[in-house]
Amino acid sequence: MAYRFVIARGQAQAVYDAFGVKTGAVVGIVGGTLFVYLFARILMRRLSANFIAHGVVLAVTAIVLSVGGSIAGHQGVPSGYILASILKLVAGWFAGFQAGKPAEA
Repeated sequence: MAYRFVIARGQAQAVYDAFGVKTGAVVGIVGGTLFVYLFARILMRRLSANFIAHGVVLAVTAIVLSVGGSIAGHQGVPSGYILASILKLVAGWFAGFQAGKPAEA
């Protein structure tokens, strides 16, 4: 909205559509990764063991939801979802890894 009504007013609809596709790809990949990491960190507070496994399961769940939503909404999966899925797995693993490390004194 800010791009359309503040930054680049008066452009053709195709310009706004192209900007939305590019921005959505970046925001989706980065936002999805951060969401998985933060949600996994919150989840880890409630667990007593198997942190990495729970983080990976959370990431797989997020991947299934995003791919399923893309198929339902767009009848396909953009290639950027490969990178997004890998980053979600890494974020879930990393959150579990951090939670499983003993606290340093």
